[in-house]
Amino acid sequence: MKNLNKIILFLFITWLSSCNDPYENTLFQVFDVNPVSTYLDSRSEEFSEWIIILKYADLYNAINQASEMFTVFVPDNKAVQEFYKKKGVGSIEDLGEAYARELARYHIISDTVNLETFVKGGKLEDRTLSDDYLSVTFDEESETGGGFNSLYVNNEARIEEAAIKVSNGYVYVMDAVLSPLVESVYERLTDIESSPGNKKYSLFKEVMDKTGWADSLRTIYVDIVQPNGIVRKQKNDFTLFAVSNETFKSEGINSLSDLALKVGAENSQYNSKDNELFKYAAYHIIQGNYSLFELKSFDGNATKRLWGTAADAVMEISLQNTDDYYINYEGVIENEPVKAMFIEKGSDVQAKNGMLHEVDHYMPLWESIIPVRVEWDFTDYPEVASYISSNGTTGQIYQKSHPSTEYRTEITDLSIYTVDWKPSATPTSSFNYVDYFTAKASNDWVKCKNFDMLTLNLGYTGSISMKSPIVITGKYKVTLIFGFANSQDFMRTQSSGSNGGMIQFTFDNSPETTVQVPVYTNVPKKSLGVYEAVIHEEIEFAKTGNHTLKLVIMDPSAATNSNFRVYLDYLLFEPIIDE
Repeated sequence: MKNLNKIILFLFITWLSSCNDPYENTLFQVFDVNPVSTYLDSRSEEFSEWIIILKYADLYNAINQASEMFTVFVPDNKAVQEFYKKKGVGSIEDLGEAYARELARYHIISDTVNLETFVKGGKLEDRTLSDDYLSVTFDEESETGGGFNSLYVNNEARIEEAAIKVSNGYVYVMDAVLSPLVESVYERLTDIESSPGNKKYSLFKEVMDKTGWADSLRTIYVDIVQPNGIVRKQKNDFTLFAVSNETFKSEGINSLSDLALKVGAENSQYNSKDNELFKYAAYHIIQGNYSLFELKSFDGNATKRLWGTAADAVMEISLQNTDDYYINYEGVIENEPVKAMFIEKGSDVQAKNGMLHEVDHYMPLWESIIPVRVEWDFTDYPEVASYISSNGTTGQIYQKSHPSTEYRTEITDLSIYTVDWKPSATPTSSFNYVDYFTAKASNDWVKCKNFDMLTLNLGYTGSISMKSPIVITGKYKVTLIFGFANSQDFMRTQSSGSNGGMIQFTFDNSPETTVQVPVYTNVPKKSLGVYEAVIHEEIEFAKTGNHTLKLVIMDPSAATNSNFRVYLDYLLFEPIIDE
């Protein structure tokens, strides 16, 4: 039903945009010739309080630049006064400049978010200036009449006016001030109450404390030492699947010792990696920041998706019936089903370093043994997302295409990749050894998964290794999806010293898995696009888990032709089920 309502709302917007203007020849003040701050000034009787905050935060002039594009979420005066009352202060000055700046930055996105994008719901693709995500939800139980009146940001502020066009972006008017994200996932877990004075997740918090996972969940940034010795800060994002006291109680679990007994912990060394309670806690943690919308998204026509957890065990999220999403739907332990569902009202709780979702079962560690299709995007890692967000080429947004521009950012030194580039990597090439590439919407590369690819210019016999997502034990057909540019036609035709873009593939350093494939001979004609090459017609993985893939460039023209490079989109694992 929720998806249906979103579709209806989207169709309504489309219909509105196609209708004849009923107010044709009527004069109005035109706001889209003014930038954001000037527009707010024109309605100062409604937004004077927020204007004061923007000026105090030294952002008023910043969002008035004609050369930059912004989406600004603006609470009206009543909302700001309610915010001050809640905080127990009389003005923004009482909260200090640092707080004011963080507050204002949390309400600003340095890009345009139009209405069509906004009403799709879920986590907005672009981060705010405070390096956080906002999420859009629909409250079907709202007393405000549904439709546009049911749009909320972060389940906290209702949209009163949507996508007001100004000369340098959009303004969204809200009935509440968004609470800036300063708390970690652990602190959000600690603070949530089921009723005044009653902590909702006190037992689950105790689990995190006793197992030592609390330390990880409260750490917002970590220092990463890159292979070149440079230290950089990286966002330490987590997605936490939280179990309430009420849910534990429904399973007969009233204390930490009850839970330890139920999951089979044999001693009280709960912070040991071999302890079952430690594994239980880790199973409720996914590295990265994922909204409910993202967790409910699948590859292609698939209805199941595997997620790797901190327990090095796989979690399966699947769609059943029409609109029911389950975690480990087929899970059974000691003849008892262990499937879980999301409790939506308790989910999409944002924190500075991730997201908290509530589940309706105590959710023990369980792994499926049935192989599932896996699409491994070579750049779909939290480390890449974090790096592009803070260090990417100006204008580039992680996993997002641009209407007219292709972007590249060098990621050779990210720790998730082990790179052995050769001096023969053509020095006249404009490509770095390893680039993060995002497509533009005006050509066929926009068809690549997540609008991005990994670009390699490693030289002859240069190599790169990386770890795959979790793959369930079993037999698979493995196919590489890759990009082709017309300037690579010498690779397609095996001319100018090229042998077709030969690449050697090896899993887990096992010679039995090594194959060499002239990847670019699979392109049928000189036409920019996304193509595929079969790597293994059949390969068997003996254990469920991550696998290390090493690719070695075996084309001699990698050392001689400045147009040589390889575009890697994703690797497809298709289960082979023996009858």
